[in-house]
Amino acid sequence: MALNILEGRMGASSVEAESEFNVKMCYNHLEEGETNSCSLLTEGYSTQGVNVKQRVGATLVVELPWLACYMDLRLCFCILLAIKMVHRSARIMDEDGKYFLMTDDDLERLWRRQRENMDALLRKHEMTTIAGVNRDFFVDPVRYRMMAALSDPVEEAFSDFVALQWTAPEAVKLIEEKRHIADDEELSILRVVDNSTTVFIGACRYVGMMKGNSCKMVEFDEFCRLMSGRDEFRQMDACQALLSPIDDDDWLRLFTEAEGVVRDNFRKTFIMRWNTDISNYQMWEFDEAIDEFEDEGFYYDWSIWDYQKVHVGDRFYMIRTGDGPHGIVMRGIIIGKPYPDEDWSGHGRKVYYIRMRLTHMIHPELSPYLLTTDDLSKYLPNFNWENGHSGEILDDCTAQFLEEIWHSHNSRVRGLAEKGLTGDDFSEFYKDRTL
Repeated sequence: MALNILEGRMGASSVEAESEFNVKMCYNHLEEGETNSCSLLTEGYSTQGVNVKQRVGATLVVELPWLACYMDLRLCFCILLAIKMVHRSARIMDEDGKYFLMTDDDLERLWRRQRENMDALLRKHEMTTIAGVNRDFFVDPVRYRMMAALSDPVEEAFSDFVALQWTAPEAVKLIEEKRHIADDEELSILRVVDNSTTVFIGACRYVGMMKGNSCKMVEFDEFCRLMSGRDEFRQMDACQALLSPIDDDDWLRLFTEAEGVVRDNFRKTFIMRWNTDISNYQMWEFDEAIDEFEDEGFYYDWSIWDYQKVHVGDRFYMIRTGDGPHGIVMRGIIIGKPYPDEDWSGHGRKVYYIRMRLTHMIHPELSPYLLTTDDLSKYLPNFNWENGHSGEILDDCTAQFLEEIWHSHNSRVRGLAEKGLTGDDFSEFYKDRTL
């Protein structure tokens, strides 16, 4: 939806008058007494957006969040003006029950209130977390008090809040993992960087730096110090940062220089199984799922045998057996903790499940590029690829060889695809998020 917003600004940063901005609408979960609820935000400029709720009895509530920025405020006025144009008899009241005229004075009065809200936050003596439209904002009052003599701390805070929401929106948000790292600590939050893509490092105690399958767990402040001054790195607030891939030689040097705890054989690999002869998951469900592979938020939940050994971030391969071709039909990473649920087989067993995000999905009936169980048995004969529990952990040596075999196979398939030798329907039966 496009919307003309006059005299927009983010904090003190001006934007061209009468410019066209893209406004996005997101539907919200309905609360009691509501018939409709959504949030509107201006892409590239909003901090918290504007909430619009329709209640039973035809009452429409337009809410401006506590730290919504100036552009959110302009958007709020545009929404109210649009309502007034459609429903000329509508009465617009503020939270005190007074008529709201939407004059320039009202706009400036509300903006002063928003500034006062931010100023009150900056006068506190502890860090505060504020929810944004895309990312949380960790506000460190000390940082903004230090710049008071040089600039307007409130404007700087609003500008930082906006930048946090919209800088590198394509960056992969690193999964939160909880690990025992130091002997004198409880479980600590860890986010692991493998230097393969641009990532958003959310709030955490430690950043994990991967070198092969070794992970050096470095305290967040030490990691920021290590990366300070690099073009690939940007600290977004007191607790979060963006990082783009670094030259491999530089990454290895930084890995060596960093002070932290090293764990070898860090990522584990699990073999999930799908026996179509006995599974309650049918081929038609797989057909539907492969069409949804590119959808945002796409995931699978599957049973796991070695649930006590799994961690968020571990790898998995799904082996299809039973009637039809046997081989690897899915690959990806674990994104959730194991949880007990009803036995899929109906036998009343205690079964644990795990949530998985897929990087690859290969149709066993349609793809001529299946890495088969015969292939796997030839390369790795010491593991039973045909039979066993779903969610078995591989030993580190077998897992490493499987990774090498997979990457060799996938590179060959990708090479054929890039040369146009796989046919027009290749992308329908061979899904690869890395392509």
